[in-house]
Amino acid sequence: MNRMTEQLRIWAGLQGFVSAAGLLALLLFFALARPFGAQQSRWAWLGPVNDWLYVLGAVPWIIASVLLVVRARGGTLLWILTGILCVLIAAGAIVTALMLAGKVGLNVQFLVATPMTLVGFVWLWPASAAAVRAAALPSWVLPLSIIVLLAFIVGGSVVGGAFLSPPDSVMRMRLLVAGMIPVGLAMIAFPAWWVILASNAR
Repeated sequence: MNRMTEQLRIWAGLQGFVSAAGLLALLLFFALARPFGAQQSRWAWLGPVNDWLYVLGAVPWIIASVLLVVRARGGTLLWILTGILCVLIAAGAIVTALMLAGKVGLNVQFLVATPMTLVGFVWLWPASAAAVRAAALPSWVLPLSIIVLLAFIVGGSVVGGAFLSPPDSVMRMRLLVAGMIPVGLAMIAFPAWWVILASNAR
């Protein structure tokens, strides 16, 4: 194993585990703190834990993304997409830190996090394709990446369509549940993808 592959594995592993920890904190926050129901304040600290894990995870995410594109000898378009992603990751970390400091609201953080998350999922496809072509990843990682991306996009579209239905309607609830299932699976698969990268990069 050369030094670049070793570094890629280390940073991808860090990204995967920090991302998984942040997702776990977020899931526990919604399950235990119940922010949209009878709020349980004793579990409210899980929300900031998720936010801080994202801030801390921004650095390994950026480094691992760049290292993969270097290892895969990515072309101009992939480098442009990677640059956009890195800027969005950094902006998201800064805005999240400002939110934790009480300088900006959740709405501002949401406006930055939404495009960052979308680009992060879109990036998986061309990055995987380039890595497979360069023999930096096994071929099965590419269809896995496509499935994760499609699950996120399809589920997100269904969730977005739910808000076109009347509030408190049965149709809205059904669409929300139907959309959140693939989105949730994609969100779980995202940190797993980075762990897979850490285990299989060559």
